[in-house]
Amino acid sequence: MTRSSNASLGPGFRALFHGTLVSNTGDGIRLAAFPLLAAQLTSSPLAIASVTAAQYLPWVTFAPVGGVLVDRWDRRRIVLVTQAVRGLVMAALAVLVVTDAVAIWQLCIVAFLITAGEILVDPALVALVPTLVADEHLETANGRIAGAEIVTNDFAGGPVGAAAFAWSAWLPFLVDSVSYLGSVVPFRRLPRQLPTTTDPAGAASFRRDARAGFDFLRTHPVLGPFTVSQIVDYLGMSAGLSLLVVLVTQDLAGSAFAFGVVLGLGAIGAVGGSLAGGRVANRLGRRTTLAGAVALQGLALGAMAVTTAVWQLAAISLLAGFPAGVQRPVARGLQQRLTPNQLLGRVNIAARVFTRGVIIIGALASGAVAAAVGVRWAFVVGGAIQVVAAFLTWRALTDREPSLG
Repeated sequence: MTRSSNASLGPGFRALFHGTLVSNTGDGIRLAAFPLLAAQLTSSPLAIASVTAAQYLPWVTFAPVGGVLVDRWDRRRIVLVTQAVRGLVMAALAVLVVTDAVAIWQLCIVAFLITAGEILVDPALVALVPTLVADEHLETANGRIAGAEIVTNDFAGGPVGAAAFAWSAWLPFLVDSVSYLGSVVPFRRLPRQLPTTTDPAGAASFRRDARAGFDFLRTHPVLGPFTVSQIVDYLGMSAGLSLLVVLVTQDLAGSAFAFGVVLGLGAIGAVGGSLAGGRVANRLGRRTTLAGAVALQGLALGAMAVTTAVWQLAAISLLAGFPAGVQRPVARGLQQRLTPNQLLGRVNIAARVFTRGVIIIGALASGAVAAAVGVRWAFVVGGAIQVVAAFLTWRALTDREPSLG
């Protein structure tokens, strides 16, 4: 991802890419530190999993409102204001940790608020991409954004966040605050755009707009069944990975830094996959690529359940990262290509309401399974669910759309 390659996609995309890079650098550090802080505050698997559940709860509460706002308001302004607010929220958490006043319920509230901001920022950026680059460059642009997200969220963020937490528990949250505020600088260079909907204000109009994204998904011959397959995919993924920190630090007696290394190695594979996603899809077809990626991730979760050492878990994470990385830009490009841009914010939100909302179920269910029969069974169940999701993905992506390949 060189400067010249991003420049070839235009100055608007370059601003979006750089803002994403800065913002996600802090995100990755926070994502590693969140479960470590939760595990420090409590030894209960269910309580730890509740932080993950709180992180995804906004997708089933605030998300429909957010989708309408993304399509009604200036998407650039949404990004700028929301990033500033998220920065202040993370600064408040850093203060709570410094003063030793943080509790598990406060961590859940912060997780909820940060995701509420994500509901506004991420769909706005997804909807901006097709306005900044040509259709034939969507997978390339999405792959570079996904690569940046993975590098910062997992590869750099995992080890750095774990190391920063080990040095001082408040540090990763302060860094995340700075990253949100710092991302405002490149995001300010995004081109100004008019809102994509012009419906009058009012509760009836607002409800109609919110429902439009769900109606589009429900009736679309490809995106509808594909979203169902993604729901099952996310259920399986969350059933295992929401307790990865427990598997590393408690079951395998690994350190906080070891947990960061496991995340980092998974990110190495995912970065390669995200950058290769477009080429893989062009060679194998989007149907085979997406279904195969989900199946491989399910098998990886099953393999994690039988590991006896942290290095084995790290190796599996590295191998599983590649199909996870391939899946992201290809699935995102599919949605962008098949959805009118004036609906893209709401459709993206509508899909995420279900895929993120089901993570709440998966996280809490995995905590209950782990408490009852052991943490490894959560990974077995999650892997089996993802294999089912791979079959549903294959069925969903038939040749009814020529663009699917």
